[in-house]
Amino acid sequence: MDTRIIYKKKDAIVSAALKDNRLTNIRITGPEGDLTPGDIYVGRIESVVPNINGAFVSIGKERNCFLKLERALYPIASPRHADGKLHAGDILLVQVERDEGRNKPATVVSDFSLTGIHLVLIHGKKEVRVSSKIEDGAWKAEMRPIVNGWIDGEYALMLRTNSYKAGIDVIRAEFESLSNVYQTLLTGADTRAIGTKLFAGLPDYLCDLRDSGMDTVNRILTEDEDVYADVLDFAKRFRPDCVQGVELRDKKVYPLEAEFGMRAKLGDLTSRRVWLKSGAYLVFDTTEAMTVVDVNTGKASASKACAKGFLAVNLEAAEELAYQIRLRNLSGIIIVDFIDMESEEDRRELMHELRGLLEFDPVKTRVVDMTKLNLVEITRMKKHRPLEEDVKKYSVLQ
Repeated sequence: MDTRIIYKKKDAIVSAALKDNRLTNIRITGPEGDLTPGDIYVGRIESVVPNINGAFVSIGKERNCFLKLERALYPIASPRHADGKLHAGDILLVQVERDEGRNKPATVVSDFSLTGIHLVLIHGKKEVRVSSKIEDGAWKAEMRPIVNGWIDGEYALMLRTNSYKAGIDVIRAEFESLSNVYQTLLTGADTRAIGTKLFAGLPDYLCDLRDSGMDTVNRILTEDEDVYADVLDFAKRFRPDCVQGVELRDKKVYPLEAEFGMRAKLGDLTSRRVWLKSGAYLVFDTTEAMTVVDVNTGKASASKACAKGFLAVNLEAAEELAYQIRLRNLSGIIIVDFIDMESEEDRRELMHELRGLLEFDPVKTRVVDMTKLNLVEITRMKKHRPLEEDVKKYSVLQ
């Protein structure tokens, strides 16, 4: 069972999940006024750039965001053009997908979604989708026509993993709530000024509570009264299983940051070098184009770091690598230089183990292949800023 802690550090809120005092998740939420993934704005297209199949969209306050046109297949926009395409000057609804990163604008999508505990409403093609984690074929066959009958607009509904444990009445009630929000957005699109926020995405600490498994949360600890009120209200409405575990701590007695050693943990997760129990270590280097990770034998003894010992060190490194990629929130192209192994069988075992470890990542991650130079290629979907950028931006270690 997880213990979740939420504490304020300067202008930011740090939310972390721990199991046996080991971090399993960490997010940093910026102050009010920062863009939050999930926010929906009325935007205006400033320019369309065909050669990169994208457009730059203003959402007010001198904020220009990037919109991939492939994520705008069903735009709620005006005016409508005869060619069916978007043009500079068009007004449309956009949803923040990622906040600004290093030297990069925020990214937005026009085919927005509204996420609940059990359902996701996705503007666009009308269909019913089911989480791939639900394996009960009979349940899927029963639920698809029922949910399909609810759809009364240009949107899809996806049954999330949590829906499998919920009753039909609970799912239906959530659908009606999401549908009402959707209809409100459609109404507001034509009447509000550029830069108007029509919908506020949940802060990260509530997203974590929403998206966590129904049987994984044990305690939720916070020192801030406003955060406590928000978490308790959210839990009462959407996660009644968590209500008893929500607790307001007195920071003056013993701060959560100190009690759970968060400064040291964050320091480790932003350090360039990560030591392994064997004495080997990983080195992380981030460039504009990719992240490069080098596996070094370090202090591993010569007797262990040879022949089959190379495989043992690489397997240990693979396990730590999967953990670090997830917690550091690395994304894009990741190149890993494992210790060279002569045996083709050992290389296959390493790749099989690495793929298995990365399957548990909630963010889409793919092991592409091992090159002729024995470099392992990994890609991971960009969903949030890397942890190191948030730590620096909000000075949470100072």
